[in-house]
Amino acid sequence: MIQRPTETGNNILVTLSTDTEEFFDLTYSNEPASYYYLILEVKIHSVKAAWYHSTKNLITGFASYPFDGSFRRLLESYPFLASEFKEVLVCVESSNYLLAPKNIIDGANPEIFQLSNALDKDSEALRTTDLVNLKSEVVHPISMDLESEITSSFKHVKIISHIAPRIEHELNTLRSVQSQTAIYAHIAPESLDVRVYLENKLSLANAYYQTGKEDIAYYLLYASEVMDVNPEKTNLVLSGGINIGDEVWVLLSKYWKNIALVEPLSRIEISDKLSGDKAIPYHHLTHALLCAS
Repeated sequence: MIQRPTETGNNILVTLSTDTEEFFDLTYSNEPASYYYLILEVKIHSVKAAWYHSTKNLITGFASYPFDGSFRRLLESYPFLASEFKEVLVCVESSNYLLAPKNIIDGANPEIFQLSNALDKDSEALRTTDLVNLKSEVVHPISMDLESEITSSFKHVKIISHIAPRIEHELNTLRSVQSQTAIYAHIAPESLDVRVYLENKLSLANAYYQTGKEDIAYYLLYASEVMDVNPEKTNLVLSGGINIGDEVWVLLSKYWKNIALVEPLSRIEISDKLSGDKAIPYHHLTHALLCAS
């Protein structure tokens, strides 16, 4: 790991390296871990993290760590992640998911899932995450080895699909707007999650493989065409690897007049010491609190 300069002062810790980012407000760092929710988003090669102080109603840290598929090695490298938090919410990212009515598909009855999705019964377990707003659930496989490592690494842990909190947050946001049509997209290094809402109802949820800005624009325009949505008259809300004015934003603004970045969960606060462009790719992590126990 090649370290870049570390900046400290005013109870702020910023760590930047070739494979690690950390942004902490250290004001409450001496308080018990049991006051905190730890939110983890597990990707193929990285884990993003957020720390939520439940009694202060405050996000006090964001981070990104390299991940080789082993939670044991991750916690050996960053042992403070293994503290006894109030709850650890682990969002496992996968493009292999299905939205279905509740109690239709489960691990003992995977045949319906396998009609449209892949499942390796030898190495994967089929799990579900409730969608309260839709009265349905996300059905998603998870590696048995990964699930075992996660559950053995934390005392109070809940594993959820990565898209469940995003859908819950989007529906909560749209609920206050009458007859709202909108497209939400999350940009990850090699994937694009797209959801289309027509008159506040989820009408499309899909994931696409992407290698750059042209793919991102293509799939968003494709989803718009399939759902008969006019980009010029539709709100596009973006999260993940995006920032105002970057090359993806500039390209999409040629087709969409109304583009915005996703907002953090409205009922919580983010420390003003974590503000700035570098925090934007982490804002969506706060939505996982909607799925807390």
